[in-house]
Amino acid sequence: MGADLTTMTMFFEDTQAGRVPYNELRNIDADFFSYEFKGGEGVKHLGRNYHNYEDIYWGETEENPARKRGSSKKNIKGLANSRAQGIDATCPLPAISPAVITDINGKTFYWKGENGITRKKSDFLNGYTDGAWFDEVDFIETMGRSAAYNREVWLQQENDGLPQESHTKEDIEYSCASLIAAGEMQKEESLIRDFVFESAPNMATQDKNEVVRNVIKGCDVPTKTIAWRDNECREWLSTKCVDDVDVDYSFPYHYFQDRVYALMKEYHARGRVVKVVQHFENKGDNEEYIEAMRETQNYKWEEFRMICKSLSLYMLNNDWKLPFDKDQFYPQIKGEFGDDPNRIVGL
Repeated sequence: MGADLTTMTMFFEDTQAGRVPYNELRNIDADFFSYEFKGGEGVKHLGRNYHNYEDIYWGETEENPARKRGSSKKNIKGLANSRAQGIDATCPLPAISPAVITDINGKTFYWKGENGITRKKSDFLNGYTDGAWFDEVDFIETMGRSAAYNREVWLQQENDGLPQESHTKEDIEYSCASLIAAGEMQKEESLIRDFVFESAPNMATQDKNEVVRNVIKGCDVPTKTIAWRDNECREWLSTKCVDDVDVDYSFPYHYFQDRVYALMKEYHARGRVVKVVQHFENKGDNEEYIEAMRETQNYKWEEFRMICKSLSLYMLNNDWKLPFDKDQFYPQIKGEFGDDPNRIVGL
């Protein structure tokens, strides 16, 4: 049942120029919408038509299939405020696909909602429950990609455009895990990476790499090597490592100089030998790279040992002073009693 006459009159009076009020939406022509449908690999555009909300299957929980946590309250209210001022012809339309689905109440549907649940909820919030214009789409298999895979990529791309909320890492991880569980995507790092980078073009590269890592870990994806982070090292030591050893420090390949000083402070604080275990990134998932990095790291340790030896010999013979002439500074203090701006400043 649609909105009452009072509500419809309010919508009509508040309609912005160039927009269509709810009470005229059903009767306009498809050509009114200037937004051009954006397809994708394996996506067929069947047409653009008006459909009643009640004739579309939205799922038992009525949540956005591309969002792990569904539509946010903020987005629903924001879209409701916009649509109360009329339907904007320049915005993307929601999409439905042909399907034959019988719900738990025995009702049969011939269309399934692909995206647009936030729009439906915003319209209902405005008191309008009739229907909307939809792009009718279908998904087909392409070379090396199933119809379900192409659908997921397209849905994620559609859900990442403004003014919608941007992807969360959880959204993409959830899609990957669902495709893997359904047998629509193989457990291969390169395939997971391809999906993530194609599906979330506007996500930061750092976040996309994080998604790939989490999917590999969460779905037990086999790889030749393992890339570690310090928190992952600690988790592995506490939950999986069977060696009876107390590790004091997980040492990465990068920032050797910074971490070496931290180790020196660690020894100073503990007064005993510090147990160090080292880890590396897996550049290209290549075991030869890991072996080469282990050898390179040993060279760095040997160089550091010689530095420490040289430093110790100097200090031993010079009343434990450091071999640095360090008590001078650049002029930085201004004013009557400030530094001479043309001279090095002493301590």
